[in-house]
Amino acid sequence: MNHELVITTYQEHMYSCYYEDGTLTELYRLSDMADTVRLGNIYVGRIQNVVKNLNAAFVEIQPGTICYYSLQEHTPYYLNAKKQGTTPAIGDEILVQVTKEAMKTKAPTVDSSFRLTGNLTVVTLSSTKVMVSKKLPKDETIAAIKEQLEPLVPDGYGIILRTNAYEQSISAIQAEATQLLQQLQSIIEHAACHTVYSCLYQERSSLLQLLDDYKNDSLTRITTDLPEIYEELSEYLHPAEQQRLFFHETKLQPLYAIYRLDRDIKELSGTRVWLKSGAYLLIEQTEAMVVIDVNTGKAVNRKEKQQHLLQVNREAASEIARQLRLRNLSGIIVIDFIDMEQLDSKQQLIEHLCRELKRDRIPTRFMDMTALNLVELTRKKVRKPLKI
Repeated sequence: MNHELVITTYQEHMYSCYYEDGTLTELYRLSDMADTVRLGNIYVGRIQNVVKNLNAAFVEIQPGTICYYSLQEHTPYYLNAKKQGTTPAIGDEILVQVTKEAMKTKAPTVDSSFRLTGNLTVVTLSSTKVMVSKKLPKDETIAAIKEQLEPLVPDGYGIILRTNAYEQSISAIQAEATQLLQQLQSIIEHAACHTVYSCLYQERSSLLQLLDDYKNDSLTRITTDLPEIYEELSEYLHPAEQQRLFFHETKLQPLYAIYRLDRDIKELSGTRVWLKSGAYLLIEQTEAMVVIDVNTGKAVNRKEKQQHLLQVNREAASEIARQLRLRNLSGIIVIDFIDMEQLDSKQQLIEHLCRELKRDRIPTRFMDMTALNLVELTRKKVRKPLKI
């Protein structure tokens, strides 16, 4: 499968467009992701409020920027060493990392698990010294890498091997992991020397974060028509990776027109998505959940009706998985597929949907098919949904 990343502008907005075999599967408006409070930034914050019935605290990381902190899932890391392990109170200064962007009326989310991400590894606080990406095979190569990395990891810290690490030398993996471990240790150990609202770690730009994720999928080509982006990527990519970077001259035809980005954006601005069979999806976002309705539309076949409905539902399931990624829909998702009578058909549909969801880099779980034949999913909230 060919994986291509295109960075271009359309109607004064910069977009990151990710294609799988020529089909647009992910779209981010980078101009909307240029907040100073980036995912991954580490701050010295101050607790503004503790809400006992939510078992949560609200932490100010910049003047006027209040974030949600779950006390049920995380233990605060206080700048005052004497406070460690005690009950949080208003005014306490704690070290936090941004893990979710602000969405609609919800504040950004922060925690104290701390993760620094490199090209080959991720370092974090953990009781397990070396962990492995689920995409990596459990073979002798990985076992050997784990064995050589474990002595490097101090107690309380952990290393996660990323997919890119599989074909790299152990010396390259060790060098990056060691550098990230030292950096994270330094941040934590010297946090008490900094004043409230200090940013102790500035994450890479949103584009570079996305690029690292895409490189795990064996990115085959990166194309841009923006000189400043081409220069930024040239400096960031390794020499071997630079061979996949291309600059498009816009004299004859702009890049957005070649890839028909204008058409895709127009389609994403609506709630109706037509399928090749003549059926269509209706996608509605509410405050509580995302609701998707599958309609037969023009896809009518009175012969072999049940088999026809299964084919339409399978087509809809594939497109729904794509639309979740394209629109970056998250939280609770409820799908009303076309009713089918046969239990075997329902099971085939569920299995097909689950296979399609596995292609999503953001964790997406099938929960259940209810008595009313409604399919329930959850998709982790990380970034804001796409707004056109």
